Amino acid sequence: MKTMTHAKKTTHPETRTVVFRDQSADLRYLTRSTRTSEHTTTWKDGNIYPVIDVDLSSAAHLSRARGGEGSARRRKAAPAGRR
Repeated sequence: MKTMTHAKKTTHPETRTVVFRDQSADLRYLTRSTRTSEHTTTWKDGNIYPVIDVDLSSAAHLSRARGGEGSARRRKAAPAGRR
């Protein structure tokens, strides 16, 4: 009977813990990624992690679609009697 062997280390890229920072929604996510960065940030746990900036994520899109800051719904003019 043939024994199972583990996948070769060269087959799968190395992952590391990083922070993705969504600049448009001002959100941060701690996750694992194959990407890295020269820039770092301190997370809530006090550890320092590489930070990868993204311009626009799905979180920013959802925030705007639901009437968050910067959406067309929030920029409506106030009723005439309330100015």
